[in-house]
Amino acid sequence: MAAPMDLELLTSSDAETTLIAGSLVDIGCCPRCVLRYLGEKRPWVYKANQEDLRKLVCKLCEEDDQSTYGSSGTTPCPVCLGILEDFCCTDFLQKIKQCVDKNGYEFVNYQCSLSLPVSNILREHALTLHLGNKFDYAYHGLDDEAIPSVKDVWKWFSGPELSRILGSSFQLKSQFDISVNFTHDDAERECNFLLDVQPHIFRRRKVKKFDFETFTRTNVAKAVREISDGKFQECYTCPPARPANKCRYQLGCSHESVFIAGRYNKYSRHLSQTPWIVDGGRKSETSVQELLCEIILDKFKPTDHKLSSSGREDVDVRMLGTGRPFVVELINPHVVKFSAEDLKTIQQDTNSLTKDVAISDLQIVPREDTANLKEGEIEKSKTYSALCWSETELQQEQLDKLKELTDLKLDQKTPLRVLHRRPLASRLRVIHNMHAEKVNKHHFRLYLSTQAGTYIKEFVHGDFGRTTPNLSILLGVECDILELDVEAVNVEWPPRLS
Repeated sequence: MAAPMDLELLTSSDAETTLIAGSLVDIGCCPRCVLRYLGEKRPWVYKANQEDLRKLVCKLCEEDDQSTYGSSGTTPCPVCLGILEDFCCTDFLQKIKQCVDKNGYEFVNYQCSLSLPVSNILREHALTLHLGNKFDYAYHGLDDEAIPSVKDVWKWFSGPELSRILGSSFQLKSQFDISVNFTHDDAERECNFLLDVQPHIFRRRKVKKFDFETFTRTNVAKAVREISDGKFQECYTCPPARPANKCRYQLGCSHESVFIAGRYNKYSRHLSQTPWIVDGGRKSETSVQELLCEIILDKFKPTDHKLSSSGREDVDVRMLGTGRPFVVELINPHVVKFSAEDLKTIQQDTNSLTKDVAISDLQIVPREDTANLKEGEIEKSKTYSALCWSETELQQEQLDKLKELTDLKLDQKTPLRVLHRRPLASRLRVIHNMHAEKVNKHHFRLYLSTQAGTYIKEFVHGDFGRTTPNLSILLGVECDILELDVEAVNVEWPPRLS
């Protein structure tokens, strides 16, 4: 078989090319599939319209009557199932644009994900075997891998044209993805013989709809690689039979998550970090998450969102100082173009909503940087201040002895107050340093720097002996905690903004 030539010269093919092209036409292959199986790999050849490609193929076949080849109303191509005919044209690309416009996405560039019916693997292999038997195809070195794929040919035509229609550039890796999912009604039926021929590759048990795909491109391709040519031809029609109907398609758009980082302060002692819902009923009117995210969600318009922070404080604990680092994952945002000045405005508008929560250092960060939040949560130290009560009066001299205790090791069992939602365990925690100042006869203020995860309330009152040592033991008098504030979460992320 002659090597592919310039488009004009393809019509002057050798005898073998003419025979192969004629056979492909007789099988029912569309013009682009004929060229694929003649080994044509130059993208620009496939960009011609259907009519010009049809004329070219007829000339390759030395067929004068072009009226019947590829005419409307015929069955789809038995190899690409009509994908390179009906869906490789400007009219279909306009439908993609309508889908993008309807969903209201804002994007800088795009990528396009194409999904083909799984039976396409069987049909392409069946045609290769047929041509190999009839024309000693393998002798010419043209096997499955040497034939341009349906995906490649579709993108060679559609890529530049879709970029023009969308007014945006195509990128191999983009945050905005346009998905084109082709399916065929008979795909599963065509693959069923593989369950008997290669049972070790497929799970045969029945499952509920959508729970599990019996046939995937990965396991079907593996089965085709492992099955012998003789067995395949015994079980599957070679060349592939013309399908009774065309592919169906489903269009979709999605944008990768955008991550918004910052710090928040909480000044209320009646505010949970996340919505507090018990048995379907709210226990509080709002939460830090809702106040913090309200304007962010309105501007970015995501499908969903997740708030993560470097630890969390109890409902009755304030978060003071420079604030607690947080990140909001905005899932599938529809609007993404925001400048530093835009984010500053979002921050100011959020802070004007309420006096209970304030945010700072608001910025967009890459996904990989969010790992700093969890690493800091494990390794960080935290600084607290607590208003405490003592059963008998303590002198400042007694309180001053606490300064001498550095890197004090605590054995803390899971507190009774959280035992309903956390497993029972003993944890070793460290108080790096502390000091106390007397307020009045029965009250003093305690300042501590501790390891992450230390239960401060339990350290003060002992939790019925579940935390040892505790402040009551250290001072020799029963103590309790009245108010607790987080003064600092010592995580140097996200970067501070002026």
